[in-house]
Amino acid sequence: MANEEEFDVVVIGGGPGGYATALYGAAAGLSVAIVERDKVGGTCLHRGCIPAKEFLETAAVRRTIEGSKEFGIDVSGVALDFARSQERKQAVVDKLWKGLQGLLKGRKVTTFIGTGTLKEGRRVEVLDGPDAGKAITGANVVLAAGSVPHILPGFEVDGRWVMTSDEFLDLQKLPASVAVVGGGVVGCEFASLLADLGSKVTILEALDAILPGCDEDVVRLIVRSFKKRGIDIVTGVKVESHTPSADGTVTTVKAGEQSWDGEAKEGPLRQQQPGADHRRHGGAREDRRREAAGRHGREDPWRAHVRAVGHRAVERRVSRRQLGGVPRRGRAVHPAAPVPLRDVRRDHVGPDRKGIAPWLTS
Repeated sequence: MANEEEFDVVVIGGGPGGYATALYGAAAGLSVAIVERDKVGGTCLHRGCIPAKEFLETAAVRRTIEGSKEFGIDVSGVALDFARSQERKQAVVDKLWKGLQGLLKGRKVTTFIGTGTLKEGRRVEVLDGPDAGKAITGANVVLAAGSVPHILPGFEVDGRWVMTSDEFLDLQKLPASVAVVGGGVVGCEFASLLADLGSKVTILEALDAILPGCDEDVVRLIVRSFKKRGIDIVTGVKVESHTPSADGTVTTVKAGEQSWDGEAKEGPLRQQQPGADHRRHGGAREDRRREAAGRHGREDPWRAHVRAVGHRAVERRVSRRQLGGVPRRGRAVHPAAPVPLRDVRRDHVGPDRKGIAPWLTS
C-alpha cells in the first residue's frame, strides 16, 4: 500500500539476535525497523540471562556469609527476603531495558510493539499490541522470534506445582523443595542458585549424565560441587507425570517404578528445564501462501531476502574480502548480525583510508 512505511531491513523479534542485527544495520546507514511482541531485550534480558545472573549473585552473597565463620567472622540470623531480591532484579532489568531503548532510538531504529506476521512480498503486519493494524515492508526481513520453554507431557505449567524458568523468575517466596527436570546448563544453573538459597534440590536427567556436550572433567567437577552442597542428581530417568496430594502439600513425581515426593510451605516447585522450542506462534508467523513457482520447488523471489538470525550461509558470505580486509582491532563484525551488507547497501563497503570501515564504529 502507498501509505506503508518501507525499510531496508525489518527484524521480527527484539531479543539479543534481533536488536544486535538492528544496531549493526543502523551503523551501516540502513533504515531498520524492529517488530517486538513484548519488550526489546527478549528472553535474555527479561526472562533469562540477566534475571538469573542477579539471583546467582544473591545466592553467592548468601553462600559467602554462611561460610564467613571459617574466616573468623561469626554472622548469625541470616535470612533471605526473596521478595526484596526480586525488587533488585527488576531494577537491574529495567535499567538495562531503558538503556537499550535509548540506544535503539539514538541509532534511529524504529520499534513497533506487537506480534509480527510475515506476508508475501516481505510485508510484515502487526497483529496486536499498541501498534496493531500497522503494516511495513522491508527490502530484507530477518526472523529473530526467539524460543519458548519446552513443555513435557504430564507436566503442564500451572504456576504452582509446575513452572518453567519464566514463572520461577517472578516468585516472591522460594519453596522448601524443588525437582528440576533436565540437567542441562539452564537446569544446573537454577539448581545451583536454589540450593544456595536454601531449597532442597533434586535434578532428574533422562541421559546418563548431566550437562550433555560438556567436557567430562567439567561435569565431574560440577557433580562433586553439587553433592557437597546437598544437591541430589538422578540420571537415566524419564519422568512421566506428577500427582499432587489431596491436602495440597505434597506432589509425587513418577518415572517408571521410581518416584520422588516433595513438600513446601506453599507447594513444591517442579521446574522444567528440558530445553527450548523455536517460537512458531505469537512471535513471528509466516503466511503459508506461496506463488506457483514456490510450490514446484523453486524459491520464491521474495523469499531470497528473508533470513533467520545467525544463519550459517550468511556467515560464509560475509568474508574478509567483502569487508575490504581485516578490520582494525576492536572493530570486529558482530556475530549475530546476519544481513550481508554488500547485498543490502548495493555499494562498496570497504574501509576508509585509515583502514576503518565507517559502519564498524560501534
